[in-house]
Amino acid sequence: MDEGAPVRVMSQGYRLAASLHGPAGNAPCVVMSHGLESDKDGAKWTELGSLLAAAGVTALRFTHRGCGAGGPDPSDGAFEDTTLTGRIEDFRAALDALPRLGVTTNRVGAIGSSYGGMVVLAAQDPRVAALALMATPCEIAPERPPPGEPSKTVALESGALVKRAFLEDTARYDLLTAVHEYRRPTLIVHGTEDEVVPVEHALRLYKAALEPKRLEILEGADHSFSDPAHRKEALTLCVEWMGTHVG
Repeated sequence: MDEGAPVRVMSQGYRLAASLHGPAGNAPCVVMSHGLESDKDGAKWTELGSLLAAAGVTALRFTHRGCGAGGPDPSDGAFEDTTLTGRIEDFRAALDALPRLGVTTNRVGAIGSSYGGMVVLAAQDPRVAALALMATPCEIAPERPPPGEPSKTVALESGALVKRAFLEDTARYDLLTAVHEYRRPTLIVHGTEDEVVPVEHALRLYKAALEPKRLEILEGADHSFSDPAHRKEALTLCVEWMGTHVG
């Protein structure tokens, strides 16, 4: 199993923990963007990096600013400062780092999960030739503020706090327009039992996307594809899609 080599990515003064898998050089490359409260070292991402490397594809997984505090390789920054705009800057910084890491950028794909899918889609970076979106929302519903003066922070379902700017910033991005205008080959993978993002989001993204596009709804899969069989199916779909449109 290719566990990846530790590398460094800098984004607006933040050091982002990152790992590079595979052959580098002239091989195609895929950059991965994790979910809101995740990091690069989740099972999904380490397995995906290894699968891509085995297919002859370079893979860069990185941890967004403010994330990974509970793991062995955290990135700089505070989680409560998270915004979609900030994470887009991190994603672009990862793309910027590829030449320095010895990776060519003429065949680059992006895979995002959940909020990470929103990142790679909202970025609309011209260097990216194909997308795979796993369990990705097409929008985040605004919070209904409580009576009186609104708090400066918002609690996520997990209890983690983010600043109110998180919701205000995310609302600036129209993901359905983005997926239509971006005109990139787009794979959308979602589970029927996603407890965080209803499967309707996948249907709306697919409807808005232009060809070539593919929608795969995995029966019984949850938001994080925690069942090993579901995860394997989702990751295999992503690797095959990248092999077709980037490889």
